[in-house]
Amino acid sequence: MDKAEESGSFQDVKVQDITVCPGCDTVIALGPIDVPIGSQVVCPRCKYRVRTPKKDTVNRTLALSVTGLLFFFPAHFMLLLQFEALGLFDHGTVFDTMISVYQQKYFFVALMVLMTAILIPLAKLVLLFLVSLGISRHQFKNQLPRLFRWYSHLEEWGMTEVYLIGILVTIIKMAGTADISYEIGFICFIGLSFAIVGCVFSIDRDYYWKMIGKLNGSERQVMPDKQFPPLEVRAMQSALKAGLVQCHTCHKVMRYYEPNEGFELRCPRCESTVHKRKTNSISTTWALVLTAILFSFPANILPIMEVDFLGTPEKSTIMDGIIYFFQTGSYGIGIVILTASILVPLFKIIGLTLLLYSIHFNRWSRLTHKSIMFRFIEFIGRWSMLDIFVIALLCALVDFGFFTRIIAAPAATFFTFVVLATMFAAISFDPRLMWDLTATRDVMNKE
Repeated sequence: MDKAEESGSFQDVKVQDITVCPGCDTVIALGPIDVPIGSQVVCPRCKYRVRTPKKDTVNRTLALSVTGLLFFFPAHFMLLLQFEALGLFDHGTVFDTMISVYQQKYFFVALMVLMTAILIPLAKLVLLFLVSLGISRHQFKNQLPRLFRWYSHLEEWGMTEVYLIGILVTIIKMAGTADISYEIGFICFIGLSFAIVGCVFSIDRDYYWKMIGKLNGSERQVMPDKQFPPLEVRAMQSALKAGLVQCHTCHKVMRYYEPNEGFELRCPRCESTVHKRKTNSISTTWALVLTAILFSFPANILPIMEVDFLGTPEKSTIMDGIIYFFQTGSYGIGIVILTASILVPLFKIIGLTLLLYSIHFNRWSRLTHKSIMFRFIEFIGRWSMLDIFVIALLCALVDFGFFTRIIAAPAATFFTFVVLATMFAAISFDPRLMWDLTATRDVMNKE
């Protein structure tokens, strides 16, 4: 080990070998890291899992994406469930759930069900199949960055597993009032859900991006070093302070320079626009959080579902549905709905408000805990769509004419807006801004 390594400082290190944490912008390593299968690289500051190598990631992901595509169309267009009550029958497919909400003139809710339960999951599987095939066969070299970038942006918007939980909640809700028959679409949907979840656990994004960079020749830094002064960077310092910037999409590290007016700095690997920090992150996040707060009131006060029994309508709010499950002894489902529909949106709003408050008022304490909380907010955001999926399923599967039918109510639209606003708020927020506060603290301490 030479003196530079011992001191933790390099000059003229290879930029492509530097490892930077996407969560806090900390330089973790100045040279290549060999991470064995079953191990992971965790940022010592914010505890972000920087790398988690997966065994045979390309072939496994390719096989699972093919399996998902085989299950996809029967899962969405073949009969899902059939309900029977007093000699009356009703059945439907996953596609019918969107159609039912659309026919009831809840167009925005229908659009969200179509996108998150059908179109985006299909796009994710197709993109993942093409990228995995391209890497394994060394094909589509010029298209791979764009395809995998689209997959990265769509990843959290495909909600097949959330929809599956919605189906199970619907079954439990109707088990006491109707006889339920499980059709082939239900079996295929379970297979589809397991295939998609399997893709999530099998894909090694870091490996995929490195292979894409090697195939299209963009893995090396494209800007000539003579345009920059010698690079001086130390481990555990801010990458931005060292003159480095990281692509937010593919996490490629590169030297930063201010582009000329009218031009943008582009990542040489995935072609995304590169910024030091997300543009207008704080103001955009504040606007979306306030929007979510405003829509939360009608979402929880107005009825979200209406049951028409023998011509007599009975409206219920989100809390009414939760109380129903507790009164009927379905405590587990009641807790699931309570968590997804009430606690999760509330936690996201309060959590994001706390993070924004920390940045505005330079509160740099407990940054590690705040970073972990933010990643948890990102993870749970999509699960609030559970209530919307349950309503869509009930609208399609419980329509026995004059005897009884279930229709959506106004709160469904407002609740969908809350889910979207909180998800976009988490996407627009840049957690690295919190860690920039430590640089401000260090300057103040020196003064």
